[in-house]
Amino acid sequence: MPLPQSAVELAPIPAPASFESDMDRPVPFDAGTAVLLDCPDPAAAPWLERHFADWFGTQAPRVVADAGEGARPAAPALPPGDEAYAAEAGEGGVRIAAHTLAGARWAACSLRQLAIARRGTMRTEGRLLPSLRISDAPRLALRAVHLCWFPETPPAWIERAIRLAALLKFNCAILEPWGTFRSARHPWFGWPDAPATPEALGRLAAIGRDLGLVLVPQLNAFGHASLSRTGSLKHAALDLHPEYEPLFEPGGWNWCLSNPEARRVVRELADELHEACGRPPLFHLGCDEAQPPSCPECRRRPYGELVREHVASLAAFLRERGARPMVWHDMLLDRADPRWKGFVASGSPETAALADTLPKDVVVCDWQYADRDPARPPDDWPTMAHFLEKGFAVAGCPWLNLGAMEPMAAFLAARGGLGLVATTWQRQGGTVWRDILRTAAGAAWGTPPRPAATQFDTAFAVALRLAERDAGVRSYPATGLCADQLALP
Repeated sequence: MPLPQSAVELAPIPAPASFESDMDRPVPFDAGTAVLLDCPDPAAAPWLERHFADWFGTQAPRVVADAGEGARPAAPALPPGDEAYAAEAGEGGVRIAAHTLAGARWAACSLRQLAIARRGTMRTEGRLLPSLRISDAPRLALRAVHLCWFPETPPAWIERAIRLAALLKFNCAILEPWGTFRSARHPWFGWPDAPATPEALGRLAAIGRDLGLVLVPQLNAFGHASLSRTGSLKHAALDLHPEYEPLFEPGGWNWCLSNPEARRVVRELADELHEACGRPPLFHLGCDEAQPPSCPECRRRPYGELVREHVASLAAFLRERGARPMVWHDMLLDRADPRWKGFVASGSPETAALADTLPKDVVVCDWQYADRDPARPPDDWPTMAHFLEKGFAVAGCPWLNLGAMEPMAAFLAARGGLGLVATTWQRQGGTVWRDILRTAAGAAWGTPPRPAATQFDTAFAVALRLAERDAGVRSYPATGLCADQLALP
């Protein structure tokens, strides 16, 4: 009897119409198993062999590549798309079909989560798969998780989060250092002993590339220049280096865009971050929640012109480096415009005009965090429609608005949007962090999340534990959803 979805330890669950799983008919998945691979990408078989060895040791299944037409799963069929895959486990053994290495990776992520240790022994001696048939492909091209690296964030948490995101089939991680990037050109920029060194970032980027996930750095190039949460009133530069005050607006929240030295510093920091992360094809410039200028020089000109020049210059600079810029959306909407009532808009008429002048290769990340008006239909996202109509690639960002994730992803898929970004901000553990990731993974992939368990969420626990194992986590505080169980409510 096929298992109900509530008993399937896999996230995201593949498309229900083409996913069958039956643990009552287990299939060996160990050193005696040959995984037949049908994939024209020559990199797929070596990748599977290497990772099977890493994951399963001496009990790793063998990979048989180029096995011919007979190895192709007869049903379900392999869907179109670079990230699509089909997998089958049954009397005929284990089979994977994919168009590219990307699809083969996602197949391996699914099989790894579904494989359980053989029963009846004290220690693991090989694994079992349920009898299964999967035909699976994502509905959104960009499936991203946004991670913040605070001074309080254990570096191991960042690696674990990246590995977990890949297991959940996210293909992008936007990493935002909050005063933790250690710049060689500007060592004053950030807190002392900042852990996000170029070496650390390079290592994380390499891990991501290996797992099919692009590490995208973020630098706040406009507002949020304090590199600290608003309520803290900390400033990662000015608290310890007040001599750099001219680079910022009075108070320190915005960069001083009329100061050519500030523009140079931001460009050089972007250059360093992009290089440290392996020159990825995307770069996030932030640009949200900026305040009106109080600097006398910035007030001499229409502020929208200064912002446009600054962002357009950075976009051109990144383009020369082979990177596409990303920005948050809110400053591109006039907060007084009645069209955006009930939706996030932080800009003025001046900054909203940027939506007509910014280069169209800028990716607009539209964050809608508030609860929607229940009277609105689920496919009514006017701000995203606005940017799509202007020719921008749009990514939706729902944060804690779990109920909006599925309709937002469906809207973007239907309208040709780019993807979904699961922003986590200061949520770096706990059940809310879990729910953000599990719900967003399903919405972005195109399937509902596994129904939440009433007590112990075993499906998420499986993926989290695998990510911890790969990251080398060996300490009590670094495991699970919390460092301290007594601090749980």
